[in-house]
Amino acid sequence: MSADPKTSTNATPPPISPARRASYAGITLLLLITVVALLAEGVYRLVAAPPEVFDLSGLHEFRPDREWLYRGRAGAAGEIFGTYYEINANGFRGPVHAETNPEDRKRLVVMGDSIAFGFGVDVEETFPRVIETLLASRLPKAKIEVVNLGVGGYNAWNEARLLEDVGLAYGPDVVLVQFSINDLNDPTVHFSTQTRLSMGAIPDKAFPDPSRSQGLSPGRQTFTRVCNLSRLCAALRLRASEDEKPLREGADAVRAFSAPIEQTDRVEWQWLEERYLEMATASKEAGAQFGILAFPYRSQLGGRGEHSVNRHLRELAERQGWLFIDPLPAYRNARARGNKLFIDLWHPSVAGHAIAARETARVLIEQAAF
Repeated sequence: MSADPKTSTNATPPPISPARRASYAGITLLLLITVVALLAEGVYRLVAAPPEVFDLSGLHEFRPDREWLYRGRAGAAGEIFGTYYEINANGFRGPVHAETNPEDRKRLVVMGDSIAFGFGVDVEETFPRVIETLLASRLPKAKIEVVNLGVGGYNAWNEARLLEDVGLAYGPDVVLVQFSINDLNDPTVHFSTQTRLSMGAIPDKAFPDPSRSQGLSPGRQTFTRVCNLSRLCAALRLRASEDEKPLREGADAVRAFSAPIEQTDRVEWQWLEERYLEMATASKEAGAQFGILAFPYRSQLGGRGEHSVNRHLRELAERQGWLFIDPLPAYRNARARGNKLFIDLWHPSVAGHAIAARETARVLIEQAAF
C-alpha cells in the first residue's frame, strides 16, 4: 500500500517561487545593511571624540506651546567640527542677561538666525559679542549690553514671535533684526534640521509664500530623524554640507530651499515687510528703536554699486524711519584684500562677523542710538 503523499515525511517540498526567493534575499540584504550600520556606528563612537551634541538639532528643543516653535535647549553643549556651542539657562548662546533691564544700562537686543547665533564661529567672535566690545571701547561712559536672541534656522516669522514673547521683556533700547537672504526661502529644511522632534503643522504665515512651499517628503523627514539618532550619520551629513552644495530634492526644492530670491516684487518680500513691521511696531510700543542689519551673502560680492536687495531694504528702512546697516561695501573691500569672509553660502567667517560688528557700531554711534 503506497504512502499518502499528504502525510509522507519523505515528500519533496514544493519549490520556492521566484517572488518569495527575491523577498528572502531582500530581507537578508536589509539585515546585513543593518548589522553593518550598527557596527560602523559602534566603531565611530569608540574612535571619535564624544561631544554631547553631534549636530545642531541636539542644541534645540521643540516648543509646540509657542508660536516661535523652537529655541535653544538650556544646558545643551558640545563641539561640532571644531566649534564649541553652549546654550545658556535662558535658551540662547552667550552670557545670561537679567530679564529686567537695569536702569543704568542701555540694551541692544539682536534677533536673527544661525548667523546671529554664530554657526561655525566661537561665541566671542559672533557679531553681537563684538558689537558689545566695540561700543564699550568707544563709549566708555555708557553701560551697554547686547542680548543675542539668535536661533539657528529662524526666519522673520520666528523672530517676530520671539521678540513679542521674550525679547521685549529684556527692556531693549534698540532692537536689531539680522537679515539673511534665505529668510525668504521655504523654511521647512531649516526647521527640521534644527530640532530632533517633528515640527507638526507649521503655520502658513511662517512660510514666505505658502503656495510655493515644497516642504519635506515623508522619506526625507524620516531619514532626518533617524540620522539624528546616529552620531556617524549626523557627522557624515554635516561633512557633506561643507562643500556648499544645497540640499537636493529635485530642481524645485533647490530653488525653494536655497536659491536667493532677489526679485523684490515677489510675495516673499511683502511677507518679510509685514514681519518687520510687526517687530518695529512692537519695539516702538516698548520704547525701543528698530533697525535692520542686512548681512551680505556670497554671490553679492562680485558686483559693484548698491545691490537691488540692499537698496530695497534701505528704502524700506528710510520710509519707516528705521536704522539700517549695510556691511556689503566693507565686505567687498575686504574681499579685494583677500580676506575669507564666508564659511559657506550664507554664514560669515570670523572676519565677516567682525566687519558687520564694526559697521553696526559705527551706525549706532552716528545715529545716536545710545
